[in-house]
Amino acid sequence: MKKMLLIALGLSLTGVLTQAADGEKKPTPPPRADRSEIFKKYDKNGDGKLDEEERAALQKERQQEMLKKYDKNSDGKIDETERQAVQEDRKKQREEALARREAQQKKQDKPDKKEDKQ
Repeated sequence: MKKMLLIALGLSLTGVLTQAADGEKKPTPPPRADRSEIFKKYDKNGDGKLDEEERAALQKERQQEMLKKYDKNSDGKIDETERQAVQEDRKKQREEALARREAQQKKQDKPDKKEDKQ
């Protein structure tokens, strides 16, 4: 009997906590990248998916772009100093994206001044 009461109490508390958490404002997820352009360019058979060949073509082009941008000594490879430049650039991009998302979130969370006056 005690076990049944403890189980019932535990389930009740779980439900209450879940409902309380639902009332909290949740952060909006970051916007997803527009993938339609990628599919237009690489989905050669038009099935809405990238098969192995299509994915390989996408990866090959991205590698070429990376080499073009970061391979400063033109040896066809990314060496350690070039790799550090890639990492620093990606870190900077992540920080900028995070700052944009935080600014957007603050803008969404900011109440309307007209509503405050009423």
